[in-house]
Amino acid sequence: MTNLRRIAFLFGVAASLGACDSKSEKERMESVGLLRREHRLEARLAQADKRNDDVPVAKWIMPEELKEISGLALTPDGRLLAHDDEVSRIYQIDPRRGVIIKSFLFGNGLRGDFEGITVAGQDIWVIKSNGKLYRFREAENGQRVPYAEFDTRLGKECEFEGVAYDADSSWLVLPCKNARGKGLDDELVIYRWKIGTSDSAGITRLMIPVGEAVGNNKWKRFRASDITIDPATGDYVLISSLENGMIVMKPDGEVLDSRPLPGKHHQAEGIAITRDSVLMISDEASSKPPAITLYRWRGSGRGADE
Repeated sequence: MTNLRRIAFLFGVAASLGACDSKSEKERMESVGLLRREHRLEARLAQADKRNDDVPVAKWIMPEELKEISGLALTPDGRLLAHDDEVSRIYQIDPRRGVIIKSFLFGNGLRGDFEGITVAGQDIWVIKSNGKLYRFREAENGQRVPYAEFDTRLGKECEFEGVAYDADSSWLVLPCKNARGKGLDDELVIYRWKIGTSDSAGITRLMIPVGEAVGNNKWKRFRASDITIDPATGDYVLISSLENGMIVMKPDGEVLDSRPLPGKHHQAEGIAITRDSVLMISDEASSKPPAITLYRWRGSGRGADE
């Protein structure tokens, strides 16, 4: 090797090592930044009893790929799942740091109006606005998994925008955003489907008069955009993007609380509550970027952990 070639070779090695060092330093700094973010969240949660519950303890701005973020759900071991509104892609998000861990598809990238997600044991369920349900298992990053499809045949009666799993009854709980059935204009309608029954069998309907659901708020209706179940009490917790509101009720339909959403939300589409009482609300992108906002959760104030 000539001297000139040797010098060029050494310069190339040095440049390569420099690039590796630069990449390692960047990764180290990102890791440190995420740890600091998590520590700030923990500190704010520890002080939350001294704060107004309407004050967020964290707000995670989501990347562009999650501009259509819709429903949220927690796995039994506390991992946060979200889904895209238009494609059958599922994301795992670190709820303490606000970063995407992985994503996978059920099917080969189905298209549709996917509106809600929940977890029942090892199964993940997603609902379309027309009442069709999809069941599948979790996959590794970048993988595709098979699914089973179920049709509740309720699409003509209801536009759906959420689903939750009630472990006490093995129900999937399906609130209506817009009820289309005769005589349902003045009702908040929630369907419940028993897992394991045939597609349209095992369905019951819970109706709550709009006046009871609205309470002292100035809403004319309550058009549910998602639902979750409080792990501490078993109460149903529903949110509405259009009313910018929240309702807490017992599974028998008794309304415990109706109130505006905490904080400021431009398009609240998803809700989840952790076992350590953290409320998470997701917003789709509109004039603002997609986000997940975290609050301390204290329930309805009736039977909740004060």
